[in-house]
Amino acid sequence: MQCYLCGSERYFRREGRVRDNPSIEILECESCGLVFLSEQNTNDEFYAQGGMHNQQQVYELTGRRDLINDMYRFNRSRLEFVLDSLIGKDIVDFGSGYGGFLIQAKPFAKSVLGIELESQVRAVYEQYDIPLASSLEQALAISQSLTTKATSDQKQLSGGGGNYDLLTAFHVIEHLADPIGILRQLASLLKDNGKMIIEVPNANDALLTIYKNKAFSEFTYWSPHLYLYNPHTLRKLGQKAGLAVDFVKCVQRYPLSNTLHWLSNGLPAGQKIWGGFLDSQILQESYESALASVGATDTLIAQFRKR
Repeated sequence: MQCYLCGSERYFRREGRVRDNPSIEILECESCGLVFLSEQNTNDEFYAQGGMHNQQQVYELTGRRDLINDMYRFNRSRLEFVLDSLIGKDIVDFGSGYGGFLIQAKPFAKSVLGIELESQVRAVYEQYDIPLASSLEQALAISQSLTTKATSDQKQLSGGGGNYDLLTAFHVIEHLADPIGILRQLASLLKDNGKMIIEVPNANDALLTIYKNKAFSEFTYWSPHLYLYNPHTLRKLGQKAGLAVDFVKCVQRYPLSNTLHWLSNGLPAGQKIWGGFLDSQILQESYESALASVGATDTLIAQFRKR
């Protein structure tokens, strides 16, 4: 077995287990640090019919509406992060789920487009009048149609490339069997110098690499997460796809209370229990800064740019 990013055949088994399929091994490349699974069992049909974005189903399975509330908070944070880049711009969200980010971004953007395989989300997009492509191929066809209809002057203004100024992909790239190939296709949707904002889980999350929390290592790995990236491998991914890498930023989505709850009780959602008296903006910023200094936040955000 070769590493997808660097081709090395040297790897070791990481501690932990894949929560929905313990027979799958978690491997880490000794050369570049890419974390990957020993088996890949997902495909387009899995995502189209999987019900991964059914909010009512999430509630029925877990009894926790706070998971849905978390998604609103995360999408609000994402909007604030990219707001300067999307005001008055044409944007496309790849793996857009039930449209949570696009619903918040639409009032600020010139136009929005979602790309989502899962069929049951379509009603949400119709409700909010947001165009939806059910596949990357359909999105490419839409982009090509827009280009064909444009005047020669408009083509010149768009930089001669695709039709979108900004493409976002939040917690999607880790699901892709061929992320380099998909990133190259996504780049064709962008105008020249168009930007991609990529958000992924960090393979070097402190709960895995510093605190070495057994409970977390048996919870966080999941069979649809085929690859997990660290700051180095995420940068390398963008470069291998032929994109300029503007930055890779370490971000801590979950506060210190969540970390402490994992360490003391082996369970998530500590912020729901202890956050009221423990978490504050100053503490969160300090905790994030400390983890970022060693590349061990729970999340990475990269900005790639079409050359």
